[in-house]
Amino acid sequence: MLRYIKIAKSQLRKQQQNLQPHKLRFYEQGKAIWFNLNTAQKLYLLALICLIIFQSGWLCASITIVALTIEFWPKFNKLWHSLAGKALILIFYASIANFVLANASGIVNNVTHVSATHFNYTHNFATLLYLPPWALGISLSTLLLLQLILPFYIFALLIIKPFGSQRVKFISQSYSPLLTASIRFFLSTIVIINLMSFVDDKDTGAVIDDIVSNFVSSKQLSSRALTEQQEVEVVEKLSQQIHGQLPSENITQTPPTPLVTTTKEDETTLSVRLFFNTKGYFERSKRLIAMFAYTYEADQYSRCKKSDDSKAIEINDYEIVEITPDNSKPYGYSFTVKACQSPGIKAP
Repeated sequence: MLRYIKIAKSQLRKQQQNLQPHKLRFYEQGKAIWFNLNTAQKLYLLALICLIIFQSGWLCASITIVALTIEFWPKFNKLWHSLAGKALILIFYASIANFVLANASGIVNNVTHVSATHFNYTHNFATLLYLPPWALGISLSTLLLLQLILPFYIFALLIIKPFGSQRVKFISQSYSPLLTASIRFFLSTIVIINLMSFVDDKDTGAVIDDIVSNFVSSKQLSSRALTEQQEVEVVEKLSQQIHGQLPSENITQTPPTPLVTTTKEDETTLSVRLFFNTKGYFERSKRLIAMFAYTYEADQYSRCKKSDDSKAIEINDYEIVEITPDNSKPYGYSFTVKACQSPGIKAP
């Protein structure tokens, strides 16, 4: 028995001795590859490890955003120092600002039930709230689309290179640019999914399911082989998703139930609690917009007759918007268009 144990130990020792050069070679190759990577590539690798081992989407997304900033900020800075680059960047972000202004106008109209032209400061506040997510989302989406175009650009450079073109360069001379572009595209997708999860206050699995269901629905609508009954079912399902009638879709925030408060402190506490119970960045933004309109833009005193606990915004000489705190409403305030009753204007 001891003889067999000695034989097994000797064979195991021989195998370890045979594996030692391979381990050393693998370590040297890994060390060489690691030192050939730049800072952004090391962060990409670290983000990939966090996603695979720790399964932390937010940690992976945070590291990826830092890596993207480190990698693309010098290119952005170089582009800004050229005349054509400045024009391109200004047009890009001016277009985003135009969309944000239009979107903020629609949001103010949705909250106040009147045109945003009567709430100038509230419109500006809504623009400030919606500009960061729009700018970040569109910039990341553009960067994600760039990753799709990048392999074709590299292929075009390889075709042009035999003709003596050496000055056309977009990608830095880094280790394995094609593999880096593929990993960057995958990690950018993870970042966008996590941002959508943060904005809508949903799990990443629910966001992925929404994307897949929307893609399947659009594919079904674009297919010409659908029968009339199938088309009706798809349209009804899309309509239910838009209006938030599907039980599995937690898109819209249900209005809170009316609660009776006896003191001002209780009403303020209830407003704060309802604000934190509201899901999603945009739904909370609507509550902030309603609060801003009541607190800062509406007038405490008005020539038109109103209740004591309300504030007013004059639409014209004959109409006002009366704003009253009301936690039974979806955004915590009641906006009512009323006829102006003043000493100079008699009630009909």
